[in-house]
Amino acid sequence: MRLILKRIPLKIGRRMADVLIYWRDYAANRATSPGEASGLPDNGGGVLVWHSSAKCIAELQPGDRMWMVTSGKGLREDAEQAAFLVGVWAVREVIENPDDDPAYPNDDYRKRVVADPSGSVMLTDPVPVDHILRPAGRDRAASIGRFLQGPRVLTDEKKRLLRAAAGGELAAEWLRSKA
Repeated sequence: MRLILKRIPLKIGRRMADVLIYWRDYAANRATSPGEASGLPDNGGGVLVWHSSAKCIAELQPGDRMWMVTSGKGLREDAEQAAFLVGVWAVREVIENPDDDPAYPNDDYRKRVVADPSGSVMLTDPVPVDHILRPAGRDRAASIGRFLQGPRVLTDEKKRLLRAAAGGELAAEWLRSKA
């Protein structure tokens, strides 16, 4: 008797992916979120979700990270046009958009990322990161959203710089969320 084994491709050695997300509607989402008391937007039931049709979002795996950035305008900062890091989400899963939220129809947003609240952090004090994310030579008076239209995979250098910028604040929020 001959046994035939099917080869299953494994992603051995796959590096963790880190994706930058420009959260245009951060202020509105935070103001209406049921998770506001816990400090995490949760779409009800303690779950953090993000909708997108971007290829880099569809390819996310459990444990990958989403670095959430918004402009100062939504934070009522003096530097309205500048970029601020507001959170880092750990991906729990990426699923097909079940089309259960009229604000995110499946025709426009094919995937839903479900983040793991226990591995995700929302910063109480957003961290200025414009100096890291604004393309060199670009007008500092223009909103950062103009340059961050879609999700993008972060380079190792950008990840290092964002971690360094958020360092103490990110660590403190993560520790507070575990208490």
